[in-house]
Amino acid sequence: MNVKSLIHTRLLKLNIGPYTFSPGILTTLATVIFLYTMITLGQWQYEKGKYISNQQDKINQRRDLTPVSMQELPHKMEDRVFIPVIVSGTFDTEHHFYFDNRIVSGFAGYDIYTPFRLEDGKSILVNRGWLKQGRTRQDLPQFDTASSRVSFKALLDRPPSKDYLLAENVHSDLKWPMVLQYVNPQEISGMLGYEVMPMVLRLDKNAEHGFHREIPVLKLDSAKNIGYAFQWYAMSLALVVIYLGVNTKKRKTENK
Repeated sequence: MNVKSLIHTRLLKLNIGPYTFSPGILTTLATVIFLYTMITLGQWQYEKGKYISNQQDKINQRRDLTPVSMQELPHKMEDRVFIPVIVSGTFDTEHHFYFDNRIVSGFAGYDIYTPFRLEDGKSILVNRGWLKQGRTRQDLPQFDTASSRVSFKALLDRPPSKDYLLAENVHSDLKWPMVLQYVNPQEISGMLGYEVMPMVLRLDKNAEHGFHREIPVLKLDSAKNIGYAFQWYAMSLALVVIYLGVNTKKRKTENK
């Protein structure tokens, strides 16, 4: 059977009242493939939306938990996000990172990250908050850092995403403090000469040793994914309606 004859071959012929439903083989096959794809995409978006909603609820609940020590944290990285902790140790006063292009209330500035040596010997970056940019980009804001042992409350978080990367970090010539376009703990470990943990601490709003701080908000929008799922389901329904409409004809009645 050649392609031309296959196009005109009907899958079945079903009389329903004055109408005849007679779909072609190729149109049925194409419809099934597109329908399966769209329903699968719709289901994927729906499940993703549910997951995001559950994650946001979980994280909102974590913010109100009693702070724990670093030794009491869950094993999995994803279960540590936004867990409040109490830490003790010393800041590395020789090294500071200025996370560039941070806008607060319409003003450009930097999020300040300082390495922090924990009492167990490990190190982690601390987001100490935001400082306004100087008159020029070369005029970096100045601040003080405690050199003695300190304790404070913070939230564990992932490093800032590279999704909206404007430029690469340039560090062929290490100069301190250093301006960063993104925060990569592994890369920063190489700059410092010692390892920092793959997560960061967000200094609590009421803790000392910091600057302007806001409660972190995850960019989790489950409604967007649910909306995409609805669109895929709606297109699936429209495809079924078109398939039925195109392949259903009213039979001609014979004049007696």
